[in-house]
Amino acid sequence: MMYRLLCLLSVVLLAACGGDRSDTLIVKKSQIPLAIHTTGELTSARTIELGPPVVKYSWQQKLSYLIPEGTWVNEGERVIAFDAQQQFTRLRDLEYSLATERQRFESQALNTEQEREQLELDLAEAKMQLDKASLKSSNVDGLMARLEVEKLRIDREIAEHNYQMAEVRQQNRLAQMEVDQEITQSEVERLTAEVNEQQAAIESMNVKAPRAGIVVYKTNNDGEKPAEGDQFSVIQKVVEIPDLDSLIVKTTIAEQLAHKVHVGDRVEIRLDAVSEKTFSGQVTDLGNIVRVKSRREPSKVFDAVVAIDNPDVEVLRPGMAARLSIIQRLEEKAVAIPQRAIIYEGEKALVRVQSLMGEVRREINIVARQGGDAIVTEGLQDGDEVLL
Repeated sequence: MMYRLLCLLSVVLLAACGGDRSDTLIVKKSQIPLAIHTTGELTSARTIELGPPVVKYSWQQKLSYLIPEGTWVNEGERVIAFDAQQQFTRLRDLEYSLATERQRFESQALNTEQEREQLELDLAEAKMQLDKASLKSSNVDGLMARLEVEKLRIDREIAEHNYQMAEVRQQNRLAQMEVDQEITQSEVERLTAEVNEQQAAIESMNVKAPRAGIVVYKTNNDGEKPAEGDQFSVIQKVVEIPDLDSLIVKTTIAEQLAHKVHVGDRVEIRLDAVSEKTFSGQVTDLGNIVRVKSRREPSKVFDAVVAIDNPDVEVLRPGMAARLSIIQRLEEKAVAIPQRAIIYEGEKALVRVQSLMGEVRREINIVARQGGDAIVTEGLQDGDEVLL
């Protein structure tokens, strides 16, 4: 009988010690940061956005060239370009009109010079006739008939009138020719300015980088990226060139958790594209207005901004997805236990622990929950095997 009891006890112990332990957790207490978890996107605090140029008589532009996204560009390098056919057509019309007005101005100048000479001759002729009439009327003697003397007087008055009319005609005509030339000159200057403006508009269709940086496409309201052939209004933006030295993470905080987050809170940052490295930062800005997160996710959130400590510009790029842990406090000597391993009896929380005598239940103290884990500080020791 004693032999059978010893054999049974041996089987139980062997089962307890040598069974499959893949569903157990070996307790190893450590410092665990208690944090609020959220997601965000890497962006730049200082970003230059580029779009269609503002061109007179044109409200929409067709994208004809688009540099590949992610390209590093230097200052002055072409990034995007728009179809300038409309501007070239208008430039040809303006250049034709300008050439016509310039030819007219040259013809007016030549005609003015010729007409000025003719007016001078006419005035000189009138003066000569006046001088002749004056001389005849002054050489009157008593032997001349009264009628002849009166005729000489009238001829002199007519010559004076003709001379005065020639002077007035010369002054008026010269003034009129000067006005005509001023009008033509003004039109030449206006058309020259419009030609220069149109040439500048054509040049502006090639949009160049105002500074060095990496090119990132701007998405529209439907989340679509730009492509050659798309139409853009003057208020739309096509690409942006972020300043990689001012990288930040834009994120959102759930409305019910916003009161726990403060400016200055430390943040652990993990990027899906750089999974082997963890970055640190801090909350630098919190929104004051609650909003709906998105059409697909109508939960209420607050916006927040996280600055990155010493960003690695060699690997970090705007648009990268980020997973954030906003540290609330550090819990010393704690262990994270999956929620599914916890048994509740009234107000007590217990876990199953494997011992030499088999499975036992042990009460634990849960100080926080995050993710799918409960953070435990009391009731377990290093080396304990918790059954999951």
